[in-house]
Amino acid sequence: MVSSPTLAINEAVSRRRAEGKETLHLGFGEAIFPLHPALRQALAEAIESTGYAPVAGVLKLRQAIAGYMERTRGISCSAEQVVVGPGSKPLLYALLQVLEGDVLVPRPSWVSYGPQIRLAGWQVVPVATDPADHHRLTPEALSDAVTAAHASGAKPRVLIVNSPSNPTGGMLAEEDVAVLGAWARAHGITIISDEIYAELAHGWRPHVSPARFYPEGSIITGGLSKAFSAGGWRLGYAILPAGERGAQLGKALRALASEIWSAAATPIEKAAIVAFTPNTDLETYVRRSARIHGYVTHALYQTLIELGVACPKPAAGFYLYPDFAPWRGALVNLGVTTGQQLAQYLLDEWAIATLPGVAFGEEPDALRLRLSTSHLSIVSTGSAPKEQAAELWQLLAQADALPVPGEVGQPVGPDLPELAKAQLRWREVIGYFNSLA
Repeated sequence: MVSSPTLAINEAVSRRRAEGKETLHLGFGEAIFPLHPALRQALAEAIESTGYAPVAGVLKLRQAIAGYMERTRGISCSAEQVVVGPGSKPLLYALLQVLEGDVLVPRPSWVSYGPQIRLAGWQVVPVATDPADHHRLTPEALSDAVTAAHASGAKPRVLIVNSPSNPTGGMLAEEDVAVLGAWARAHGITIISDEIYAELAHGWRPHVSPARFYPEGSIITGGLSKAFSAGGWRLGYAILPAGERGAQLGKALRALASEIWSAAATPIEKAAIVAFTPNTDLETYVRRSARIHGYVTHALYQTLIELGVACPKPAAGFYLYPDFAPWRGALVNLGVTTGQQLAQYLLDEWAIATLPGVAFGEEPDALRLRLSTSHLSIVSTGSAPKEQAAELWQLLAQADALPVPGEVGQPVGPDLPELAKAQLRWREVIGYFNSLA
């Protein structure tokens, strides 16, 4: 077992910068906007709450999350279906421990799914997606994966879906979600729907949860880290199905949680109630954050497309997943034949931090890289934290004037030096690759 590639690249960039090496950080997906004052105030008021919370979470928080799901995603659930934990990541692992069966995982998918599945004692059953069709997940590919799994002795009973996706930035269309739910129901497959990026849709495609079409067999996970820029708070939730099966899952999940993390931090839980309670200012903050992430991500996407780099169109979050296969012949001259070598070459020679597709379940020779654009919203990398926060608040104030991806005739966006640097650096890189061809 090795460290998570996302955490490893973030630490590598920190070391490089400490050594004075300028590095364009496209390797780590972290929402970097300042904490909203309403959450800061709520945490200050809850700081004396030093007692243990209930294993499943503070009741008022679970009630708030249930109401939030109804308002924002049209998912009807009760507080009894909600389990709160110290981040969605441990909740995902706990779910894999209490559910039975091997796990279908689209390729590519988030770096931690595979290791968590294996740690839980199950087999990873990869499901092919079509790079030519924005890595779309289809029932045909799922059925093929199940057939192959059965032939090898595996017994898949769980499917993990991450929409919006890390690493591709893609999002399932409503019709695809409906078909996916019908397929899972017909095959007796439980869906774990990781919706941590749901609030960060870019505006051209709505987020739709599989639980809308398959409520009795879908589990939703989410948290504070992306939409509320509060990854360090480590607060996540799982929404279990209604009925007897959901009740049994909840009992098993709470029992496991009681032996591992006991409860999420009580002050964080109480402060998080504010995040999931109707609040116009917070809703504006989330909407503006999503608009900026969409603007920055699509700006870099457009640059890559203009350079001839194949890349799925991002629909949410802050990720791009370009494919550098057209330059495979040129890269061989540089000693680069794998995605890992390409990522290392870009870091060493061009000071660009990325992650290779192999980290997301791709074959080693795939030349796809995941780029995270979240750090490109930083206005001034050299400014003090308070000054940087003030600059980001100014950027958020301008967000409503930014164009929705695909719209024309909108005003030009703000000056973002890190974004401009990334666009220039990729132009230089592709220009050099072309010179080798």
